Amino acid sequence: MSDHIEFHMPDVGEGIAEAEILEWFVEVGQTVTEDQPLVQVETDKSIVEIPAPASGTLLKQAVPEGKLARVEELLAIIGEPGALDEHVDVPKDSAPVPLDADGETKTGSSPVSSSAVPTEVSDPAKPRRRPLASPRTRRLAVQRGIDLTTIVGTGPHDRILASDLDNPVQASSSSATAGEAVRPLRVPSGRTDEVVELRGLRRAISRSMTEALTIPHVTEFREVDATNLLAARAALKPIFEAKGVRFSVFPLLLKAVMRALEIQPSMNATYDAATETLTKHAGIHLGMATATDDGLIVPVVKDADLLGLTDLTLEVERLAERARTRTAKPEELTGGSFTVTNFGSFGTWMGTPVIHPPEVAIAGFGRISDKVVAVDGVAVVRPMLPIVVAADHRINDGAHLATFVNAVADAVAQPLLLLS
Repeated sequence: MSDHIEFHMPDVGEGIAEAEILEWFVEVGQTVTEDQPLVQVETDKSIVEIPAPASGTLLKQAVPEGKLARVEELLAIIGEPGALDEHVDVPKDSAPVPLDADGETKTGSSPVSSSAVPTEVSDPAKPRRRPLASPRTRRLAVQRGIDLTTIVGTGPHDRILASDLDNPVQASSSSATAGEAVRPLRVPSGRTDEVVELRGLRRAISRSMTEALTIPHVTEFREVDATNLLAARAALKPIFEAKGVRFSVFPLLLKAVMRALEIQPSMNATYDAATETLTKHAGIHLGMATATDDGLIVPVVKDADLLGLTDLTLEVERLAERARTRTAKPEELTGGSFTVTNFGSFGTWMGTPVIHPPEVAIAGFGRISDKVVAVDGVAVVRPMLPIVVAADHRINDGAHLATFVNAVADAVAQPLLLLS
């Protein structure tokens, strides 16, 4: 029997070819038990903890934090202490350090002396939040004499990674957006520019948008009187709240989109440009563009057309929360057939949504606001809802787009249709 095993990057979700190493929970030379969290990775969909495949000593971290690991690429080597000395990345006299089930060093087992444990320096006049960092990163900071409270973390939610200690950016300088690594660049004027390396979700968004803009978009804009929509929401809200369910107009808008997709099914499809094949989906799998601290994520309500209004509302809320907290499972973030974005929730009047490949269309809704419009030749004030729909012109023509938008507008203007 071999005295070590090579652990390769597993497939963590449909269509995901690579993931960024966010944090190693186990250091080289430490012992690990089977199924104990070994490493945390970030895909373009979510953050995932990968468990150890076996018990033993971690002999090698093949991919460092902040770097990409492709599926099937060597990720780690686990084996017996002393085995494969060439794989051990720490001095040979370093004693293995056992970890508990949560990945923390067991009491009394760490080779680091008590004097090396990082202490938080508190200023009574200005309390500081304990920075997010792994035990390994904290020990490295102590060894190098670095105060973590002065460092800008480049990991998710400003987590300080071990790589941040190599070229530390002081917290007093302007910080970067979450998920972006910052390297100061001195310029003659003495001011500091920021060279930003895209990482994690932001890098995935960059790639996805680059692919999306190769799609020939055709776009239709419309404003619809939302008087009846708001009245329906006002009537339904107390009923839902009595059940402990928050209710907004968004589920009604999703219902309007689904009614339009049934009328114009060519919009409920995905296109494979490589094989030039179009898949027309029997079920409606609605993606919902959801803003998070790290960027835009699109969870998918599977078979949304089979859900009643209450179940749809609950599923929308559940998936949105999982997306915002980056806890959504890969299967909850894939398989969409049409995407809806509600930029009106941010106060935006109108936008131009970008199709989410391989889908062939997307609908966006802007902010409802009062406007003066003509009704039977008389100027009146009405709450108007902006609608914008973009379609892949390779698949849908102007007539298809107009049919779809008309159906959405009719459903919004007559919300009782949505309850039928």
